[in-house]
Amino acid sequence: MKKQKVFIMLVFMVVVLTGCAKSADPKDVTTAFINNAIYGIDKEEAEKYFYKLEVPSQADLVRDFSELFDLSKEQAEELVTIYQERLEKETSFSVKIKDTTSKKQKAQVSVTGLDQTKFDQIVDQNTDEELVQWLKKKGHDKINHLDDIDKISDEKQLNDILKELNTLNDKDLNQIQFEALKKTFKELKAASKPKTIHLELEPDKKEKKYWIIVDEEKRFNELLDAFQG
Repeated sequence: MKKQKVFIMLVFMVVVLTGCAKSADPKDVTTAFINNAIYGIDKEEAEKYFYKLEVPSQADLVRDFSELFDLSKEQAEELVTIYQERLEKETSFSVKIKDTTSKKQKAQVSVTGLDQTKFDQIVDQNTDEELVQWLKKKGHDKINHLDDIDKISDEKQLNDILKELNTLNDKDLNQIQFEALKKTFKELKAASKPKTIHLELEPDKKEKKYWIIVDEEKRFNELLDAFQG
């Protein structure tokens, strides 16, 4: 598979924010926004504060997983479920309101996201392990690591394994990659250090009872980067 930093959550592209009620606690507003956009919860709470909030559906996320990893819809759905479980279990955030004026609220968000710094390496490792399991099912039970193939001195045994590997088809390779991805996602843990994101909320000039997040797309992508690790 191509070397690329996973981020599925980049499918959460543009968020159109037209604010929260002036009377609302900016900490509650910020919390509801993150819960809705990142975890897919507190939708009704977010609707109280935001005039318009566009976040992707489950189907959007499944489609992007499918395209990114070249998976079937069913495989993508399973992988999305695993990813969301890890996101909910491992990540966290806290909100502090740093500066407050009648026209602007400044929120500091501390995010402990997923650690994906070695994602590609782990996928490669798990792919190798899945390939070894595939060989074992074909009767080559003395192979415990792919490196063991290079150590085989018996020419017939080596040729048999090489012939077996040559029979790998697209379906086999897809399943091997899928199993490696599932294992990798299930192993995702929280990052060791949190990241800090700063948000600014100010009154919407047209819808005066609401607020907007200043530079919302940029700030939103910063949040996504923090949660994805």
